[in-house]
Amino acid sequence: MKSVLQRFEKKPIRILGLMSGTSLDGLDIALVRWDSDDISDFSLEAYTTLHYTAGLREQVRKSLTGTSEEICAVNFALGRDWSNKIADFLEQQNIDPRDITFVGSHGQTIWHISGDSTLQMGEPAVMAAQLAIPVVSNFRENDIAVGGTGAPLIPFLDWLLYRDLPGNTIALNIGGIANITCLTQNCDQTEVVGWDTGPGNMVVDRLIQFLTDEKSAYDQDGKLALQGTIDKDLLAQLMQDEYVNAEPPKSTGREYYSDEYVREHFPLTNSLSKEKQASLVTTASEFTVQAIAENVRRYWKSPEEIDQIIVGGGGVYNRYFMERLASHFRNADISSCVDYGIPVDAKEAIGFALFAYAFFREVPANLPKVTGASRPIIMGKLTL
Repeated sequence: MKSVLQRFEKKPIRILGLMSGTSLDGLDIALVRWDSDDISDFSLEAYTTLHYTAGLREQVRKSLTGTSEEICAVNFALGRDWSNKIADFLEQQNIDPRDITFVGSHGQTIWHISGDSTLQMGEPAVMAAQLAIPVVSNFRENDIAVGGTGAPLIPFLDWLLYRDLPGNTIALNIGGIANITCLTQNCDQTEVVGWDTGPGNMVVDRLIQFLTDEKSAYDQDGKLALQGTIDKDLLAQLMQDEYVNAEPPKSTGREYYSDEYVREHFPLTNSLSKEKQASLVTTASEFTVQAIAENVRRYWKSPEEIDQIIVGGGGVYNRYFMERLASHFRNADISSCVDYGIPVDAKEAIGFALFAYAFFREVPANLPKVTGASRPIIMGKLTL
């Protein structure tokens, strides 16, 4: 333990943040640096996304509803794969692993039961052993242990980044799931609210995969959604969704918006015309955007009161999402987190580097008003 504390005393502090999301496309790595003891005084040195092989991606996908044996195996497979990816990244950046203070790893979520339990894979012991770098991981469990939903966690980062902006700000992440952080100018941590609003890319991506027999993974740039028309009856049914209409605090994931969800709600037959396929993709995409707008309207402020929306996650590249957000939030300036110096593919990885830093500064990083936790708590577990 003494050697760990010595690492933390050495300046600058450099932490590798890791994020593997619900899209299962690969590992985001962000190298974040602190030159002072101020938790908000950080900079991004480098970042990358390293994609999984088709075999590993399929192994992870199977483990989501897999046997105990499959889950056990994927835990170590990811730990080994991430260790190799980190080593490659550090070599490319010409960085000695001994100059890295810690790794902060979110892990790959296998299952998340909001407010009850959560399970992330990517064995930290493997990474700590192969890289000789201490690993801080398993951030969600501590929040759940004190009554929280365990997600979303990124609002703590959003608060540090955007708390000084004028007016009413929404930091919106459209990954597999869409989540929002709602901020007023100069708010403190106790005033921040945020939650998962429903599907982000997840339902649209899986729909595309079903419609193309896995030949396409997603609707690139929202092109197909822009070609179709909204099926108003189907959209009305989707908007009756139990999760979308639940009150915050709340969080969700692939457990809810699953393959079964897509098959149940969308008419998937071999005889669908191209026009009907496009209509389904448009409707699924509109569901994502309307779920966001409806959650803001119900549980925070009217869309007309929103001054800016800062979008992150892969959905920022989807023109349909961005155009429709502008339609629903007519008075808001719609921008990307890139406009604020945060690369889209690095943001969540930056967040988990931040949580590792907070762990060693003994700074609680959950926001009770966001997760519903009974109190602020230090999050994470250390593996040497």
